[in-house]
Amino acid sequence: MELTKEQIKRIDLFLEGIGIEYIDIRFEMVDHIATEIESTVENVNAFFEGKGFQVPFIKYMLSRKKEYFESYKKQKRRALWFNIKKTLVAVFKESTKPVNLIIILLFLFAINLLEKFSIKYTSEVIFISFFLSFFYFTIKFNQFRKKFGDVKIIHAYTSILMFNYIISFHFPGITPIFSEGNYSPFLLYKCAITLIVNFLVFKCFLNEKTNIQKRLKKLA
Repeated sequence: MELTKEQIKRIDLFLEGIGIEYIDIRFEMVDHIATEIESTVENVNAFFEGKGFQVPFIKYMLSRKKEYFESYKKQKRRALWFNIKKTLVAVFKESTKPVNLIIILLFLFAINLLEKFSIKYTSEVIFISFFLSFFYFTIKFNQFRKKFGDVKIIHAYTSILMFNYIISFHFPGITPIFSEGNYSPFLLYKCAITLIVNFLVFKCFLNEKTNIQKRLKKLA
């Protein structure tokens, strides 16, 4: 028998109560536990009825509390690399969408035209745009965390942004990027590409935000 929204919410609240704070990991655990209950419990409604600690559901969850928390800790440890890979795949898929592909090509074409006019000013505009995008996206991630709670996949987004920042401003050297001798097509297009990656990562973040909002709405 399929669980109701209220019953699924009770699973979520129990997991949150025992310290499973990352909501994206908690969602996965809620799905797993709900499926487990649906497949093993004959009378689901009776399973969730009762008072205090006499409720079969409470007894069931308490008997597995340690197991759930250990599973959570394992998922939390391996979630960063899993989410980075997941995000990179999502970024690639976003880049192949016709609308995004057209925007990227037009952006690179515009840079090519502007670079022929003045590599210095074009480089400065791109570098400043990247810097502003980095801080704007970081602020948006923090606002999301404050509104919805801790989300493990946000760590993957911020890790990719930090990697892009290092690549753009400290590779291949640590010479200040705005030094007159540093203006070159290589540095310009390197920073432009990392700016594009930031844009795609942010679009993936917006998709994730929509998914989490939908999940939270189902539990509301």
